[in-house]
Amino acid sequence: MSSVTDSEATINAFVNTIRPNFFYILASTACSACLFTLFVILIALSTKESRRRLIFRLNVLSICLAFVMSILNGLYNGKAIIDPFNPVATSTYLALIIFTIFPPLLYDSILLTRLFALYPLSNTPLATLLKIFALPFCVKCTRVVVLILFLNNHLRTATAEGLTLAATSTWFRNPYLITEWAMQIADNM
Repeated sequence: MSSVTDSEATINAFVNTIRPNFFYILASTACSACLFTLFVILIALSTKESRRRLIFRLNVLSICLAFVMSILNGLYNGKAIIDPFNPVATSTYLALIIFTIFPPLLYDSILLTRLFALYPLSNTPLATLLKIFALPFCVKCTRVVVLILFLNNHLRTATAEGLTLAATSTWFRNPYLITEWAMQIADNM
């Protein structure tokens, strides 16, 4: 009787251990599937002329970055489920973190480039351009600095074995990430 209870406790402990990784894989797969559909529609509905524009290429780049993030997320979390006692290399984890926290900055910058359609460089006075782009540029620079500080602090304080635990337990209370999210809200206004 006790061996049945022990095996059930072991199975429950294993399921509870892999549950966060499983949820990350599910969410990442669902978002990637949506992005794949968006990518196909973007290619199918674009003309030859629109494909030559910088904004089209930046949109394709942003979708490809999201695909890379999803692949790294699947690799990292899949490895944690299949082989929990042999985690992926710290460099893979670092790549996942970089592909998770830096692309929103790129996405917001792509949105900012659309202002050049309203205020072309050739027709807009320099003083007007400075008034329009100075604050967003300063906010983006601040976001880069905050993200680098977060990355440095996160990798310095977390051990190789405890990277996932550190990410799940401290990310939502980390002052650097909270500052980044606040700056992202300010950037999008």
